[in-house]
Amino acid sequence: MPVASRSPKAVTSAVLVLLVVTAAVAPSLRREPQARAAGYRTLVAWSPDNLPGGVERAVERIDGVRATTVLQGLDWMTRAVDRDGKLLDRTRRGYGIPIEVAVVEPEFRRFVSDDGRALIDRLRGNRVLISGTEERLRGSGRGMRMRMSGRRVRVAGVLGNGDAQAYEVIMERPRPKSWSNAIRFLLIQAPERVTKDRIRRALETVTGKGYRTVIRSESQTPYLRYGDGVRPQQMVKRHFQEFAARRMDGGRIQIAKRWLDRNVRRWPVPILGTVTCHRELFPILRGALREIKRKGLGHLVRPGEYAGCFNSRFIATIPGTRLSRHSWGTALDINASSNCFGCSPKQDARIVRIFRKWGFTWGGTWPIPDGMHFEWFRWP
Repeated sequence: MPVASRSPKAVTSAVLVLLVVTAAVAPSLRREPQARAAGYRTLVAWSPDNLPGGVERAVERIDGVRATTVLQGLDWMTRAVDRDGKLLDRTRRGYGIPIEVAVVEPEFRRFVSDDGRALIDRLRGNRVLISGTEERLRGSGRGMRMRMSGRRVRVAGVLGNGDAQAYEVIMERPRPKSWSNAIRFLLIQAPERVTKDRIRRALETVTGKGYRTVIRSESQTPYLRYGDGVRPQQMVKRHFQEFAARRMDGGRIQIAKRWLDRNVRRWPVPILGTVTCHRELFPILRGALREIKRKGLGHLVRPGEYAGCFNSRFIATIPGTRLSRHSWGTALDINASSNCFGCSPKQDARIVRIFRKWGFTWGGTWPIPDGMHFEWFRWP
């Protein structure tokens, strides 16, 4: 069975949640402060339907507004060595470590700190930047060489997680040829007087009315990125470890046995019985279900409608998109038949509050609701 070979150092539906990050979020998950122009605020605009080309120019027609397009995609790393040639990571043939990548334009430098601007200027050819969390995951930073989807790149520097918007790797266009489903979103700097409604109207000149577009400011979200309200992939890796996997038919992935043996468990929990999840999820899952049962609400969680926790696949089983958090076993679906994807959610509000209290976020508030879905968001 192929497995990832590592050095001893360390080892979702196509929609995303719109929950505002509260003060209860652990300090280690907060976004670093970022400088901005006086009198301006920074926003992100994204859509679960993917923004079409031309939106950047439409928004920039608003007086005083600056915008840049970012493309998000999933790449696969098969090898990494440090600047001295020491092997850091290597996967078996056919396997790769999933890496969340953002492809940016030169204008991206306007949206980062002074230190970040100097690093963005280094991007050219096969040079990339990595985030601070990615540096910790790999155990190396500047000068590291990585093989991703058959091409070799060299790390020109390390961006803070805030400047990198929590993407693992930042590179300039053109986008990798291997990407089949890149996602486009906008970063926007606008004078305080420019409202979100004004920006939305500008977007609608390209998208048409009724297009599901989310516009969020830096005061509402820790990272200005597509799907800003769920934890970025690198943070899921940080708390639940990363894996090597190979892509299978039907939008599924096969995760290396070594990671599965270390992390996936089939254990009993209240109400639902025996479930298969990441071992680190069980304390908060049991805590939530015990509280539900203790408060006499157990009948509101129907075991016959439990639709699983660990399920290694792409979001919506669409190959080439982002990986579902079910791949880590950090999300679960309950009361599925009465909370179908895209339907009006019917979860009892008391159940939702208890799951949130125990560190989960809920898919019922997504642009396209996924009312059955609860996903790890923080530690309580």
